[in-house]
Parts: sequence; C-alpha cells; structure tokens
Amino acid sequence: MRITIYMLRTISVLSILYFMLVLFYSGPKTSFLWFWIALAFGLISASFLLTYLIRHPSNLNNSLRILIQYGAWICLSFFLLVEGFLVAKSLQTPVPNADYVIILGAQVRGKTPSLTLNARINAAADYLNKNPNSKAICSGGQGEGEDITEAYAIKQGLIARGVKEDRILLEEHSTNTVENLTFSQSFIDDPKSSVVVITSNFHIYRASRIARKIGYENLSLSSAQEFLLTTPQYYVREFFALVKDWLYHNI
Repeated sequence: MRITIYMLRTISVLSILYFMLVLFYSGPKTSFLWFWIALAFGLISASFLLTYLIRHPSNLNNSLRILIQYGAWICLSFFLLVEGFLVAKSLQTPVPNADYVIILGAQVRGKTPSLTLNARINAAADYLNKNPNSKAICSGGQGEGEDITEAYAIKQGLIARGVKEDRILLEEHSTNTVENLTFSQSFIDDPKSSVVVITSNFHIYRASRIARKIGYENLSLSSAQEFLLTTPQYYVREFFALVKDWLYHNI
C-alpha cells in the first residue's frame, strides 16, 4: 500500500516538473499542457485518500482502498503497454519513390510552424529531396491562433528547404487526422498509387489505422523522429486520441 502512495506522489511531482519544463520551452499555448497539472492534482488527491483509508479501517474503507490500489497499478500497466506499442510502431521505413507524400498538419502559431510541425516539414523535405519524382500533398486547415493554413505553412517550409513549388499540392480544409487523409484522397487519381504519409513519431500508428480504414491501398509511413522536449507529452496525448478514435470507429 505504501508503495502505491509513493508511486502516486512521485508521478505527481514529475508531472508538475514536466509541466514547468514544457511551459518554459514551448509556451502556455502548447496543446495538452494543462493535462499535467490536472494529473498531478488527481494523483495527489488519490494518495491522500489512500492515506485516510489506511488510518480509518472499516469494511467499506478497506474495499475502497483495494479498489484504488489495484486500479492504479492496472491503469499504469495498461498505459505503459500501449505507449511501448506506439513507440515500436513509430519505427517504420517508407518506400522510396512514392507517387505522393502526404504531410499531416499540426499547430501553427500565427505564421510560424510549431516545433511539432517543423519536425514534420524537415522529415518531408528530406524524403522529397531524395525522391524527386514524388509529389507532396500538404494537408491542414486554419485553426484558432493561426494566421495561415497549416498546409500553406508546410508548403512554405518545403520551398525554403529546396522543394520546387510545382511539386506541391495544398489541402487546406481539414481539421483532424480523419479529414487530413480523406480530403487528401481527392488529389490522388489512382487508388493504387503509392503513398507515404509523414507525421510525428507518436502519431504513426493511429494515422496508419485511419488511412487503411479510409481506403489507402498502397501505403507506407515515415515519422519525424526528431526528439523534442514536448514529444513525451504528445505520446501521452496520443493514448487518449487512440481511445477516442476507437470509440468513434475511426480505426
């Protein structure tokens, strides 16, 4: 029981420290940032509740104590198992000379790509420069706090990295991964065309499942493997996104 309390409090402290690091590194508008404060509050509350239940034994309190204790370890084990699976799935090698390369959008701050989007642009430019016959489909609409579409930000980034403008197509209406991949299909005449989807490492598995369900037949993926301080939090966020898309039958 004491080990469970120490585990909950340790994760709480680590959550607060990580929140502060991301806040300093990426700013208060970083998506999912405040999850870490909510997590710390929830876990520290659970640890104090366990302490109370230990000090005030009764049949009901003992049942609650066992429920919280085992529930915490089961949830942690399941979460770590899923995260390990996501990391393993991120290690994919795309086929060379694909007909199309779809770059999935991510947050733009004003006109500046976020660190996550910048990593995707770097990976896309590297592939496109090595495979000069591939066409790029930049996918992503314009959200809150964005002065340009994510697709246009990707295009500008690719051009700055040496990709010719006549190889670049824009899909500027999507607001999520399902729409990214659905709307991008309109640029692909032959469903058997080879397609490489480029996205962040944490996003590879969900993107591949969505793409295959939508109907992509000749698909491979390439991940932006660049490690950022925000990468761990996006892996955590991806856990919940995966559950959501499973519930909505997107995967």
